Amino acid sequence: MSLQTGELFQKGLTKVRDLKINGCEELMSSLKNEGRLLQQLTSLGRLEIEDNSPLVEELGKEAEELLQLQILECKLECLELKKCENILKLPKGLNQLSSLQQLCIHKCPRLVSFEDVGLPPSLKDIKITECHSLIYLAKFQVPQNLRRIQISDCKSLKSLVDEEVVGSSLLSSHICLEYLKIQECQSLTSLSLSGQLLRTLKHLEIYDCLQLELIVQDGFSHYNTNQCLEYIRIWKCQNLKYLLDGLYHLINLQTLDIYYCGSLVSIPRLSGGRKASNLREIKITDCDKLEVLPEAMRNLNSLEELTIDYREGLSCFFPANLTSLTISKVKSCKSLWELEWGLHRLTSLRKLWIYGNDPDMEPVGSRVELSEQESFVEFDYVSLAREAEDWENWQFGEVD
Repeated sequence: MSLQTGELFQKGLTKVRDLKINGCEELMSSLKNEGRLLQQLTSLGRLEIEDNSPLVEELGKEAEELLQLQILECKLECLELKKCENILKLPKGLNQLSSLQQLCIHKCPRLVSFEDVGLPPSLKDIKITECHSLIYLAKFQVPQNLRRIQISDCKSLKSLVDEEVVGSSLLSSHICLEYLKIQECQSLTSLSLSGQLLRTLKHLEIYDCLQLELIVQDGFSHYNTNQCLEYIRIWKCQNLKYLLDGLYHLINLQTLDIYYCGSLVSIPRLSGGRKASNLREIKITDCDKLEVLPEAMRNLNSLEELTIDYREGLSCFFPANLTSLTISKVKSCKSLWELEWGLHRLTSLRKLWIYGNDPDMEPVGSRVELSEQESFVEFDYVSLAREAEDWENWQFGEVD
């Protein structure tokens, strides 16, 4: 329903739960004449404001005044700001909304950080996209109750917290962060995460951050063990040389995917901790400087799916319980059967994909016997001459 200036107030707002305001610059004059907007929106749960920076500032002032008077009845849970070009920070007042749980900010080009006013203490989910002046998320620490962080295409972002002022002593041990996804942030050099922050993390995903050099200052140890982390995916981080140490302490890690990290030279060992590993899936491809695979990878008895680039002696790394094996960048498929690949040990294997570019390769049958137990696999030889885009889509499950 489209409402003209002042019509909002005439119709009454006490029952409105979801409100979207796009532009409507004339609404500011109505606010001055009709009174406080938040005071009337007593049932409002979700508010979206697009292309109206003055309105955002005004609502911040209203919220601050009503909070001081202890008469703010609005229980806003989700706030979304889009294309508010003059917003430098979250206005004071809005950051004090005790009911706010989700904050989404999109295309606010002058937003730098939340250092002065911080973020609402109740906030659980924050998503920031295309805010190209954003340098860091917080000055001292990530809010204690925050569970999900998603930051995308923020060209100036350097770290989650201000590296010049933060120290491990400033980070609370009561952080609740579970989900962290950062993508296409070309200035990101470090996440500035301490071991304390990583203790509760379940999902870590970093995509296309070309300057990223360091994920954490300190890795995992016997005294700093993550009991929660289940998923790690790192893609197109060309400056990243090392992963976090102590991966074998991550007893609930199930998925480790690493793609297109051209400077990565090593991966810490994945087994050998106090408890057995729960890794189910490992994908490591297009890391051209990777010299060795993780130590004792063949001891990962829980591993079911492995995707990896070909290298000499690769068969020594195959865990026995694999059900799916994909090998890429094979230069000569004829050598696959001449070398001792150890495929006969993989009695549970059901799918075998081999990607290479051997012009002399003859077509291979659809079923190949691998063991005396009559275990068969689906075998496909696919030329790497196919388009690179198709190969990437296949890796990420976008092609049937």
